[in-house]
Amino acid sequence: MGDSLSVYYGEFAVSPVPLELSFNYCSHKCAYCFANLNLPGRKADIKKTMRLLADYQNRETLEATLLKQGYPVLVSNRVDPFAASNFKQAVPVIRVMAEMGIPVAIQTKGGLGIADVLEFLPPSVWYVSISMLDDAVRNRIEPGAPAIDERFRLIETLTNRGHKVTLGLNPIVPEWLPDPMPLLKRAQAAGVRGVWIEPLHLNKKQQANLSAREIINILKPVLDRAKRRKTATEDLTAYCRARECAQAIGLEIFSIGQMNASDYFKPYRELYPKTFPTNQDFVNWCHSQPETVRQEIYFDDYAEVMLPKLPEGVHPISSYIRATSYWITETHKIPNRMSFRQLLALTWAEHRTQQHIGHIGCFAALGKQDPDGWIEVVDDNDLPVFAFSPSGFSEYFKEVN
Repeated sequence: MGDSLSVYYGEFAVSPVPLELSFNYCSHKCAYCFANLNLPGRKADIKKTMRLLADYQNRETLEATLLKQGYPVLVSNRVDPFAASNFKQAVPVIRVMAEMGIPVAIQTKGGLGIADVLEFLPPSVWYVSISMLDDAVRNRIEPGAPAIDERFRLIETLTNRGHKVTLGLNPIVPEWLPDPMPLLKRAQAAGVRGVWIEPLHLNKKQQANLSAREIINILKPVLDRAKRRKTATEDLTAYCRARECAQAIGLEIFSIGQMNASDYFKPYRELYPKTFPTNQDFVNWCHSQPETVRQEIYFDDYAEVMLPKLPEGVHPISSYIRATSYWITETHKIPNRMSFRQLLALTWAEHRTQQHIGHIGCFAALGKQDPDGWIEVVDDNDLPVFAFSPSGFSEYFKEVN
Protein backbone atom coordinates (compact mmCIF):
# COMPACT_ATOMS: atom_id res chain seq x y z
CA MET A 1 0.00 0.00 0.00
CA GLY A 2 1.35 3.43 -0.88
CA ASP A 3 1.93 6.34 1.45
CA SER A 4 -1.01 8.62 2.15
CA LEU A 5 -2.24 11.15 4.69
CA SER A 6 -2.00 9.39 8.03
CA VAL A 7 -1.51 9.82 11.76
CA TYR A 8 2.07 10.76 12.69
CA TYR A 9 2.35 7.87 15.13
CA GLY A 10 6.14 7.80 15.40
CA GLU A 11 6.56 11.30 16.85
CA PHE A 12 3.90 11.36 19.57
CA ALA A 13 5.12 13.64 22.40
CA VAL A 14 7.96 14.82 20.13
CA SER A 15 6.25 16.75 17.32
CA PRO A 16 3.38 19.21 17.79
CA VAL A 17 2.01 18.19 14.36
CA PRO A 18 -0.06 14.98 14.64
CA LEU A 19 -0.67 14.15 10.96
CA GLU A 20 1.76 13.50 8.12
CA LEU A 21 1.53 13.26 4.34
CA SER A 22 4.28 11.55 2.38
CA PHE A 23 4.81 10.99 -1.32
CA ASN A 24 7.11 8.92 -3.53
CA TYR A 25 10.71 7.85 -3.12
CA CYS A 26 12.68 11.09 -2.76
CA SER A 27 14.84 11.98 -5.75
CA HIS A 28 16.98 14.34 -3.65
CA LYS A 29 18.76 11.04 -2.90
CA CYS A 30 20.32 12.13 0.38
CA ALA A 31 22.57 9.18 1.18
CA TYR A 32 21.60 9.19 4.87
CA CYS A 33 17.81 9.35 4.31
CA PHE A 34 16.15 6.84 6.64
CA ALA A 35 12.94 6.81 4.59
CA ASN A 36 14.61 5.98 1.27
CA LEU A 37 16.75 3.33 2.96
CA ASN A 38 13.80 1.81 4.84
CA LEU A 39 11.55 1.65 1.79
CA PRO A 40 13.34 2.24 -1.54
CA GLY A 41 10.18 1.50 -3.50
CA ARG A 42 8.08 4.10 -1.68
CA LYS A 43 5.07 5.25 -3.70
CA ALA A 44 2.32 7.70 -2.81
CA ASP A 45 -1.33 6.67 -2.78
CA ILE A 46 -2.77 10.00 -3.89
CA LYS A 47 -6.22 8.56 -4.53
CA LYS A 48 -6.46 7.38 -0.92
CA THR A 49 -5.41 10.80 0.33
CA MET A 50 -7.95 12.57 -1.87
CA ARG A 51 -10.74 10.23 -0.77
CA LEU A 52 -9.96 11.07 2.86
CA LEU A 53 -9.89 14.81 2.17
CA ALA A 54 -13.18 14.63 0.28
CA ASP A 55 -14.98 12.68 2.99
CA TYR A 56 -13.21 13.19 6.34
CA GLN A 57 -16.17 15.12 7.80
CA ASN A 58 -18.22 11.92 7.57
CA ARG A 59 -15.57 9.52 8.91
CA GLU A 60 -14.75 8.46 12.47
CA THR A 61 -11.13 7.37 11.98
CA LEU A 62 -8.40 9.03 14.02
CA GLU A 63 -7.12 10.81 10.89
CA ALA A 64 -10.59 12.22 10.26
CA THR A 65 -11.02 13.24 13.90
CA LEU A 66 -7.75 15.18 13.88
CA LEU A 67 -8.62 16.88 10.59
CA LYS A 68 -12.09 17.84 11.86
CA GLN A 69 -10.58 19.36 14.98
CA GLY A 70 -8.21 21.55 12.96
CA TYR A 71 -4.83 19.97 13.64
CA PRO A 72 -2.10 20.58 11.03
CA VAL A 73 -0.56 18.10 8.59
CA LEU A 74 3.21 17.68 8.20
CA VAL A 75 4.36 17.57 4.57
CA SER A 76 6.52 15.50 4.91
CA ASN A 77 8.49 13.64 7.52
CA ARG A 78 9.62 10.94 5.10
CA VAL A 79 10.28 12.55 1.72
CA ASP A 80 10.74 16.03 0.31
CA PRO A 81 7.51 17.25 -1.29
CA PHE A 82 9.49 19.48 -3.66
CA ALA A 83 11.86 16.82 -4.97
CA ALA A 84 11.60 16.18 -8.71
CA SER A 85 9.90 12.86 -7.93
CA ASN A 86 7.17 14.50 -5.85
CA PHE A 87 6.34 18.12 -6.63
CA LYS A 88 3.86 17.39 -9.43
CA GLN A 89 1.73 15.46 -6.92
CA ALA A 90 2.54 17.45 -3.81
CA VAL A 91 1.68 20.94 -5.05
CA PRO A 92 -1.93 20.12 -6.09
CA VAL A 93 -2.57 18.24 -2.83
CA ILE A 94 -1.18 21.10 -0.73
CA ARG A 95 -3.39 23.47 -2.75
CA VAL A 96 -6.48 21.38 -2.02
CA MET A 97 -5.72 21.34 1.71
CA ALA A 98 -5.13 25.10 1.72
CA GLU A 99 -8.45 25.69 -0.05
CA MET A 100 -10.18 23.47 2.53
CA GLY A 101 -8.60 25.40 5.40
CA ILE A 102 -6.45 22.46 6.53
CA PRO A 103 -3.20 23.87 7.98
CA VAL A 104 0.10 22.37 6.87
CA ALA A 105 3.70 22.46 8.09
CA ILE A 106 6.44 21.72 5.58
CA GLN A 107 9.83 20.03 5.82
CA THR A 108 12.10 20.51 2.82
CA LYS A 109 15.54 21.13 1.38
CA GLY A 110 13.89 23.15 -1.37
CA GLY A 111 13.25 22.16 -4.95
CA LEU A 112 10.51 22.50 -7.55
CA GLY A 113 7.02 23.96 -7.19
CA ILE A 114 7.66 26.13 -4.14
CA ALA A 115 6.88 29.37 -5.99
CA ASP A 116 3.46 27.94 -6.87
CA VAL A 117 2.78 26.94 -3.26
CA LEU A 118 3.72 30.39 -1.98
CA GLU A 119 0.97 31.90 -4.10
CA PHE A 120 -1.79 30.22 -2.07
CA LEU A 121 -0.35 28.92 1.22
CA PRO A 122 -1.10 31.06 4.31
CA PRO A 123 1.74 31.68 6.81
CA SER A 124 3.01 28.28 7.92
CA VAL A 125 6.01 26.72 9.66
CA TRP A 126 8.75 25.51 7.33
CA TYR A 127 11.63 23.31 8.49
CA VAL A 128 14.53 23.78 6.06
CA SER A 129 17.31 21.21 6.29
CA ILE A 130 20.97 22.22 5.87
CA SER A 131 23.70 19.92 7.18
CA MET A 132 26.76 21.37 5.45
CA LEU A 133 28.07 24.59 3.92
CA ASP A 134 30.41 23.12 1.31
CA ASP A 135 28.55 22.39 -1.92
CA ALA A 136 31.17 19.83 -2.90
CA VAL A 137 30.18 17.87 0.22
CA ARG A 138 26.49 18.48 -0.53
CA ASN A 139 26.93 17.16 -4.07
CA ARG A 140 28.50 14.00 -2.67
CA ILE A 141 26.03 13.38 0.16
CA GLU A 142 22.82 14.98 -1.21
CA PRO A 143 23.32 14.72 -5.00
CA GLY A 144 19.74 15.51 -6.03
CA ALA A 145 19.08 18.27 -3.51
CA PRO A 146 19.27 22.03 -4.14
CA ALA A 147 22.51 23.91 -3.63
CA ILE A 148 23.22 25.41 -0.22
CA ASP A 149 22.90 29.03 -1.41
CA GLU A 150 19.49 28.21 -2.85
CA ARG A 151 18.29 27.00 0.55
CA PHE A 152 19.36 30.19 2.28
CA ARG A 153 17.54 32.19 -0.38
CA LEU A 154 14.47 30.04 0.28
CA ILE A 155 14.64 30.87 3.99
CA GLU A 156 14.80 34.59 3.19
CA THR A 157 11.87 34.32 0.78
CA LEU A 158 9.75 32.45 3.31
CA THR A 159 10.39 34.83 6.18
CA ASN A 160 9.77 37.85 3.95
CA ARG A 161 6.35 36.39 3.10
CA GLY A 162 5.34 35.90 6.74
CA HIS A 163 6.19 32.22 7.15
CA LYS A 164 8.19 31.03 10.15
CA VAL A 165 11.29 28.95 9.48
CA THR A 166 13.24 26.55 11.65
CA LEU A 167 16.55 25.02 10.64
CA GLY A 168 17.26 21.31 10.56
CA LEU A 169 20.92 20.72 11.37
CA ASN A 170 20.01 17.10 11.26
CA PRO A 171 22.27 15.25 11.05
CA ILE A 172 25.29 17.07 12.40
CA VAL A 173 28.38 15.20 11.15
CA PRO A 174 31.83 16.67 11.89
CA GLU A 175 33.32 15.48 8.59
CA TRP A 176 30.60 17.35 6.68
CA LEU A 177 30.52 20.47 8.86
CA PRO A 178 33.72 21.01 10.88
CA ASP A 179 32.48 24.31 12.34
CA PRO A 180 28.72 24.87 12.72
CA MET A 181 28.90 28.55 13.71
CA PRO A 182 29.09 30.06 10.18
CA LEU A 183 26.08 28.00 9.06
CA LEU A 184 24.07 28.94 12.14
CA LYS A 185 24.88 32.64 11.83
CA ARG A 186 23.96 32.65 8.15
CA ALA A 187 20.68 30.88 8.88
CA GLN A 188 19.87 33.35 11.65
CA ALA A 189 20.60 36.29 9.34
CA ALA A 190 18.24 34.76 6.77
CA GLY A 191 15.40 34.66 9.31
CA VAL A 192 15.69 31.37 11.19
CA ARG A 193 14.89 31.57 14.90
CA GLY A 194 15.28 27.93 15.94
CA VAL A 195 17.32 24.86 15.04
CA TRP A 196 16.72 21.12 15.48
CA ILE A 197 20.06 19.33 16.01
CA GLU A 198 20.63 15.55 16.00
CA PRO A 199 23.61 13.24 15.35
CA LEU A 200 23.51 10.74 12.49
CA HIS A 201 22.12 7.28 13.16
CA LEU A 202 21.80 4.55 10.55
CA ASN A 203 21.29 0.98 11.73
CA LYS A 204 22.80 -2.06 10.06
CA LYS A 205 19.64 -2.85 8.12
CA GLN A 206 19.51 0.66 6.70
CA GLN A 207 23.19 0.63 5.84
CA ALA A 208 22.72 -2.64 3.98
CA ASN A 209 20.59 -0.72 1.45
CA LEU A 210 23.33 1.81 0.70
CA SER A 211 24.97 1.61 -2.71
CA ALA A 212 28.73 1.16 -3.02
CA ARG A 213 29.04 4.79 -4.15
CA GLU A 214 26.97 6.05 -1.20
CA ILE A 215 29.17 4.14 1.23
CA ILE A 216 32.25 5.79 -0.28
CA ASN A 217 30.60 9.23 -0.28
CA ILE A 218 29.38 9.12 3.31
CA LEU A 219 32.78 7.80 4.48
CA LYS A 220 33.28 4.50 6.28
CA PRO A 221 34.28 6.01 9.67
CA VAL A 222 31.05 8.01 9.67
CA LEU A 223 29.00 4.89 8.92
CA ASP A 224 30.83 2.82 11.53
CA ARG A 225 29.93 5.40 14.18
CA ALA A 226 26.37 5.87 12.91
CA LYS A 227 25.35 2.27 13.59
CA ARG A 228 26.35 2.33 17.25
CA ARG A 229 23.62 2.40 19.86
CA LYS A 230 25.57 4.95 21.90
CA THR A 231 26.61 8.15 20.17
CA ALA A 232 30.35 8.10 19.41
CA THR A 233 32.63 10.65 21.07
CA GLU A 234 33.33 12.49 17.80
CA ASP A 235 29.65 12.89 17.04
CA LEU A 236 28.71 13.81 20.59
CA THR A 237 31.38 16.52 20.57
CA ALA A 238 30.05 17.92 17.26
CA TYR A 239 26.46 17.73 18.53
CA CYS A 240 27.27 19.56 21.77
CA ARG A 241 29.34 22.15 19.92
CA ALA A 242 26.45 22.88 17.54
CA ARG A 243 24.03 23.29 20.45
CA GLU A 244 26.45 25.59 22.27
CA CYS A 245 26.95 27.71 19.15
CA ALA A 246 23.21 28.00 18.57
CA GLN A 247 22.57 29.04 22.15
CA ALA A 248 25.44 31.53 22.05
CA ILE A 249 23.82 33.50 19.22
CA GLY A 250 20.30 33.29 20.63
CA LEU A 251 18.71 30.54 18.54
CA GLU A 252 16.09 28.33 20.18
CA ILE A 253 17.34 24.75 20.07
CA PHE A 254 15.72 21.36 20.10
CA SER A 255 17.07 17.83 20.28
CA ILE A 256 15.11 14.75 21.28
CA GLY A 257 15.54 14.17 25.01
CA GLN A 258 17.07 17.56 25.79
CA MET A 259 16.93 18.79 29.39
CA ASN A 260 16.83 22.54 28.80
CA ALA A 261 13.78 24.77 28.47
CA SER A 262 13.20 25.85 24.88
CA ASP A 263 10.72 27.83 22.78
CA TYR A 264 11.72 25.96 19.60
CA PHE A 265 8.10 24.91 19.03
CA LYS A 266 6.67 28.37 19.70
CA PRO A 267 6.14 29.13 15.95
CA TYR A 268 3.79 26.14 15.72
CA ARG A 269 1.74 27.40 18.67
CA GLU A 270 1.58 30.88 17.15
CA LEU A 271 0.46 29.88 13.65
CA TYR A 272 -1.80 26.86 14.19
CA PRO A 273 -5.03 26.92 16.20
CA LYS A 274 -4.52 23.34 17.40
CA THR A 275 -1.29 21.45 18.02
CA PHE A 276 -0.30 18.31 19.91
CA PRO A 277 1.62 18.55 23.19
CA THR A 278 5.26 17.51 23.44
CA ASN A 279 7.47 16.33 26.25
CA GLN A 280 9.36 19.58 25.70
CA ASP A 281 6.24 21.38 26.94
CA PHE A 282 6.47 19.41 30.16
CA VAL A 283 10.21 20.04 30.51
CA ASN A 284 9.46 23.76 30.11
CA TRP A 285 6.74 23.53 32.77
CA CYS A 286 9.11 21.83 35.21
CA HIS A 287 11.74 24.52 34.67
CA SER A 288 9.13 27.13 35.59
CA GLN A 289 8.23 25.51 38.92
CA PRO A 290 9.78 26.30 42.33
CA GLU A 291 12.29 23.89 43.77
CA THR A 292 9.75 22.43 46.21
CA VAL A 293 7.51 21.28 43.35
CA ARG A 294 10.41 19.81 41.36
CA GLN A 295 11.23 17.33 44.12
CA GLU A 296 8.09 15.29 43.43
CA ILE A 297 6.60 15.31 39.95
CA TYR A 298 3.32 13.42 39.56
CA PHE A 299 1.41 12.06 36.61
CA ASP A 300 -1.37 14.53 37.33
CA ASP A 301 1.15 17.33 36.66
CA TYR A 302 2.01 15.75 33.33
CA ALA A 303 -1.62 15.23 32.38
CA GLU A 304 -2.46 18.84 33.25
CA VAL A 305 0.18 20.06 30.78
CA MET A 306 -0.48 17.55 28.00
CA LEU A 307 -4.22 16.81 27.95
CA PRO A 308 -5.58 20.27 27.04
CA LYS A 309 -3.94 19.94 23.62
CA LEU A 310 -5.28 16.43 22.95
CA PRO A 311 -8.71 15.29 21.69
CA GLU A 312 -11.22 14.31 24.35
CA GLY A 313 -13.05 10.99 24.36
CA VAL A 314 -11.98 7.47 23.40
CA HIS A 315 -10.12 6.78 20.17
CA PRO A 316 -8.30 3.95 18.35
CA ILE A 317 -4.83 5.09 19.47
CA SER A 318 -2.94 1.90 20.36
CA SER A 319 -0.72 2.41 17.30
CA TYR A 320 1.07 5.21 19.15
CA ILE A 321 2.59 2.41 21.21
CA ARG A 322 2.75 -0.28 18.53
CA ALA A 323 4.56 1.98 16.05
CA THR A 324 7.38 2.94 18.39
CA SER A 325 7.46 0.32 21.18
CA TYR A 326 5.83 -2.79 19.74
CA TRP A 327 7.63 -5.06 22.22
CA ILE A 328 5.38 -3.71 24.97
CA THR A 329 2.57 -5.83 23.54
CA GLU A 330 4.48 -8.94 24.63
CA THR A 331 3.87 -8.10 28.30
CA HIS A 332 0.96 -5.62 28.16
CA LYS A 333 -2.48 -6.01 26.72
CA ILE A 334 -2.88 -2.69 24.92
CA PRO A 335 -6.53 -1.83 24.17
CA ASN A 336 -7.05 -0.48 20.68
CA ARG A 337 -9.51 2.15 21.90
CA MET A 338 -8.63 4.31 24.89
CA SER A 339 -8.51 7.90 26.01
CA PHE A 340 -5.40 10.01 25.61
CA ARG A 341 -5.19 10.14 29.40
CA GLN A 342 -4.87 6.35 29.41
CA LEU A 343 -2.20 6.55 26.71
CA LEU A 344 -0.23 9.15 28.67
CA ALA A 345 -0.49 7.05 31.85
CA LEU A 346 0.93 4.06 29.98
CA THR A 347 3.90 6.01 28.63
CA TRP A 348 4.45 7.62 32.05
CA ALA A 349 4.59 4.26 33.78
CA GLU A 350 6.38 2.10 31.22
CA HIS A 351 10.06 2.91 30.71
CA ARG A 352 10.19 0.80 27.55
CA THR A 353 7.96 3.21 25.66
CA GLN A 354 9.67 5.78 23.47
CA GLN A 355 7.71 8.64 25.04
CA HIS A 356 8.60 7.81 28.67
CA ILE A 357 9.92 10.93 30.41
CA GLY A 358 12.54 8.89 32.25
CA HIS A 359 14.50 8.90 28.98
CA ILE A 360 15.04 12.63 29.48
CA GLY A 361 18.03 13.17 31.77
CA CYS A 362 16.42 15.88 33.90
CA PHE A 363 13.98 13.33 35.35
CA ALA A 364 14.67 10.50 37.78
CA ALA A 365 12.16 8.06 39.18
CA LEU A 366 11.96 8.19 42.96
CA GLY A 367 12.77 4.85 44.52
CA LYS A 368 14.10 2.89 47.45
CA GLN A 369 17.06 0.55 47.17
CA ASP A 370 16.18 -3.05 48.07
CA PRO A 371 18.42 -6.14 48.14
CA ASP A 372 16.55 -7.32 45.05
CA GLY A 373 16.74 -3.96 43.24
CA TRP A 374 14.89 -0.68 43.16
CA ILE A 375 11.35 -0.25 44.40
CA GLU A 376 9.56 2.66 42.73
CA VAL A 377 7.71 5.27 44.72
CA VAL A 378 4.18 5.43 43.32
CA ASP A 379 1.15 7.67 43.76
CA ASP A 380 -2.38 6.70 44.79
CA ASN A 381 -3.00 5.37 41.25
CA ASP A 382 0.13 3.19 41.33
CA LEU A 383 1.95 5.47 38.88
CA PRO A 384 5.63 6.32 39.44
CA VAL A 385 6.70 9.61 40.98
CA PHE A 386 9.66 11.49 39.48
CA ALA A 387 12.04 14.22 40.56
CA PHE A 388 13.20 17.01 38.25
CA SER A 389 16.59 18.72 38.14
CA PRO A 390 17.66 21.26 35.49
CA SER A 391 21.21 19.90 35.68
CA GLY A 392 20.07 16.30 35.26
CA PHE A 393 20.61 13.01 37.03
CA SER A 394 23.31 10.41 36.44
CA GLU A 395 20.96 7.48 37.11
CA TYR A 396 17.37 6.55 36.26
CA PHE A 397 16.45 6.31 39.97
CA LYS A 398 16.85 8.87 42.75
CA GLU A 399 16.90 7.33 46.19
CA VAL A 400 14.50 8.59 48.84
CA ASN A 401 14.48 7.87 52.56
